[in-house]
Amino acid sequence: MPSYKYWALVCLLILGINESYGQEKKSTKLKPWIAPLSLGIGGLVFYNQSARDKQLTWHQENYPNFQTSADDFLQYSPTLIQIGARLLGANAVHKTKDQLGLFLLGTGIYAISTQGLKRIVNETRPNGTEHSFPSGHTATAFFGATVLAKELGKDYPWLAVTGYTLAAGTGYLRLANHEHWLSDVLVGAGIGIASAELAYCIYPKLKQHFSQKQAFQWEPRIAPNYYAASFSYHF
Repeated sequence: MPSYKYWALVCLLILGINESYGQEKKSTKLKPWIAPLSLGIGGLVFYNQSARDKQLTWHQENYPNFQTSADDFLQYSPTLIQIGARLLGANAVHKTKDQLGLFLLGTGIYAISTQGLKRIVNETRPNGTEHSFPSGHTATAFFGATVLAKELGKDYPWLAVTGYTLAAGTGYLRLANHEHWLSDVLVGAGIGIASAELAYCIYPKLKQHFSQKQAFQWEPRIAPNYYAASFSYHF
């Protein structure tokens, strides 16, 4: 089916583009945005009834009775890999406190973006339920994979490849589970990558701004089963 061959090519494109995230001296300002833009355009290309009819046929022929909850857990796997690697002593670009700040900021960006679009567009899923566009699972997975690549990809490129492979697997399972259209998955992946890039652009400026205000303080709180932070501001 042409649309799914395209999906495979898009995944390979992402892997190739993000393999060089750690090589900042060779990159340009535009390069980090090629992948999310390509995915967004791809999602718009397949946002039509013809592509959906082909997907319905593909699903009926290949996964008529398929159902799994693996994607509910797989979406978090790139983030869990990063946490595990750090606990095992892997060298990351940012310290734990800054990593947590980047993670919380990026998570807020993609969560607001995906949930907002779901309610604004209110697209019907292939299985007939609501709020299909875009895929939040795929956004979560690709956000985690992008952060993993940016933090550990330079010294551990195989971890970056693993992260994006798992993220692509999450997107594919959303299709096989009949939960999303291909356009939902492509745009969700683009939002996840773009949210990570925005967080890495915005966070240093926020950090500099708040560091000038001694009354503002925040501390990360990390446990095996959650990430959190405490904030305080003295007027």
